[in-house]
Amino acid sequence: MDSIIDPDLLSRVIGKTIKVTLTTGCIQGVLINVHPDRTMLINKVKDLETGKIIPGAQLLFGYNILNVALQKDVEEVPAKHLDKLTIEDREQTSTEQRHADECNQDAERTHRDIDKSQDLRTRTLKVIKHSVDEEEVGYTIIDQFQPIFGPAIRHLQNQKVISIGAVGQNICRHGKLSWLQFATRSRVYLFDVLVLGSKVFKNGLQMVLEDKGILKVIHDCRWLGDILSHQYGIILNNVFDTQVGDVYLFSMETGGFLPHGTRTLEECLIHHLSMLPSKVSFLAHRQTLTKEYHDIWFDRPMDPTLLKLLSLEVTYLMPLRSAMLDAMFSDFTLLVDGYLNAYRRGTADILESPELLVAELPKELQQLRVLQQMRREKALKEYDVNNKGLLTRVEAEKAPRSEASGTKHDAELENVVKLTKSEKSFHQTMATNAPLLENQTEKQQGALCQKFPVVPNCFPRGPFDYYLYKKWASNDTPTTNVS
Repeated sequence: MDSIIDPDLLSRVIGKTIKVTLTTGCIQGVLINVHPDRTMLINKVKDLETGKIIPGAQLLFGYNILNVALQKDVEEVPAKHLDKLTIEDREQTSTEQRHADECNQDAERTHRDIDKSQDLRTRTLKVIKHSVDEEEVGYTIIDQFQPIFGPAIRHLQNQKVISIGAVGQNICRHGKLSWLQFATRSRVYLFDVLVLGSKVFKNGLQMVLEDKGILKVIHDCRWLGDILSHQYGIILNNVFDTQVGDVYLFSMETGGFLPHGTRTLEECLIHHLSMLPSKVSFLAHRQTLTKEYHDIWFDRPMDPTLLKLLSLEVTYLMPLRSAMLDAMFSDFTLLVDGYLNAYRRGTADILESPELLVAELPKELQQLRVLQQMRREKALKEYDVNNKGLLTRVEAEKAPRSEASGTKHDAELENVVKLTKSEKSFHQTMATNAPLLENQTEKQQGALCQKFPVVPNCFPRGPFDYYLYKKWASNDTPTTNVS
């Protein structure tokens, strides 16, 4: 057995059987691909310590590899020469032949396992292809530094907002990056990190990722931030995380409660952009592929269906951020409109000297206490509270809604949504119902505030707010007794 350590030498034995000594054991397999950092992909894998066959291809990281040796094939001795051998030679040859037969049987079983795995992978890819076929998205693959790498970097540097995604194996400080996805308003770039290596960051991407003037939209930035920091020395700056945004909006909508868990990107797109589950089902299949076939993102050339999946995933982050920002600021805008009309549409006898009112909290802003109370009451009716005091999101939110469900409730809700999206209607609603607390005494307001603590700067938007205004306008006060 010849010892091989250098990646250049390893690249010359691709397709050959090798023995790999790892920090955790010793395995044997056929070399498929090797990276300059000695990370390699092998197939037909066998654990030499236990003798067990490991199904599927295995990705081995360079820092775990102690030694690599080329395995010489066992030569079969022709039967006509057996009579010339001694008894000891015959026994040795017979043992070697049995070992070769066992290896062949193991190889056949491995091939069958691989074929089954490939069939399942093919079926999954067909499902994904059907899901993404109707979507139009263009993308540019960056797998070399000339001629398009430079223009791509300059385009990214000229943006105010970009969205980012990443795939690989176990994306964290102990994992491996394969692709980095970047989307702008007009373009999508897929950077092949596996092929380009760390130079992809040194030649420009690091400047983009660390630029505080470029907002990066990411869904769950923890893992990408970890791997970039520990493996490449890159510190992500100026990030808008859509998973964090979803939790923040839930807290707003429930008067300060937190959910029991986070949403996936697929769930966020359905909830915040009202996308049909069938349109984003490819994201669930993406998770399945990553879990079941962790090496799939290291295939080269990459299946076009998967490239389109990566492009769509990062493209949807931009409108998701916009929708979340609208939700976060719409109530603020609504209250400012009411604040603006507080005196303008009133009579002159209610006006006092502005200097005397500087230190007082206006009645229009005191309305937030009642808003918080009613939202908390509504949340406690709609959600279960677990033993940690968190609201349990119902799984029904994930279920596909029937497109033909023309119920009265849906029709009313649709009308309300249209109304809340209309700035003119917002103005009219606030102008009519601005003095919501005018008929309540300071004692009642104080009792409300003590019983339902106000969560500062958290108040939601949308159909439920309009429902509250209608309730107040009809003098239907909160159910809690505050007298």
